[in-house]
Amino acid sequence: MDLQEFVDKYKGKVVDFDGAYGAQCVDLARQYMKEVWGFTTQPEAVIGASVFFFKHSIRPIQYKLCNCVPYTGVVQPPIGALLIFKSSGTNQYGHIAICLDTTSQDMTVFEQDGIANDKALEKGEPQKGATIGTWKYDRLVGWLTKKEEG
Repeated sequence: MDLQEFVDKYKGKVVDFDGAYGAQCVDLARQYMKEVWGFTTQPEAVIGASVFFFKHSIRPIQYKLCNCVPYTGVVQPPIGALLIFKSSGTNQYGHIAICLDTTSQDMTVFEQDGIANDKALEKGEPQKGATIGTWKYDRLVGWLTKKEEG
């Protein structure tokens, strides 16, 4: 499966990869790792999406399978990379999303909002599915790409 097929399959759908805590941003990322990157083994569990970046080197499975590239403001992330955003005042866990396009001003991403889905679950409301969104670079800390076998 390629990136576009993945977006077409899951756009508007709730993706709860692990069946725990409702549909989180990490669930969409893990589904992508499985279906597009072909991972049969998933990287270690996280408490917060930003762990994918900040603890990359001490996560043996992830370290073996993924390149972790810090955002320096010079190079834009590649299409298909898993973008990792730092936490904010309203989101202590950070965020992870799939890069669909970049410009010098912002990035178009395929994402799932775990905080909104948590609130929906608490209220007994339907969860929001995966959507296409836009992010500025101010919270981007880096990205993951699949390591090439060799």
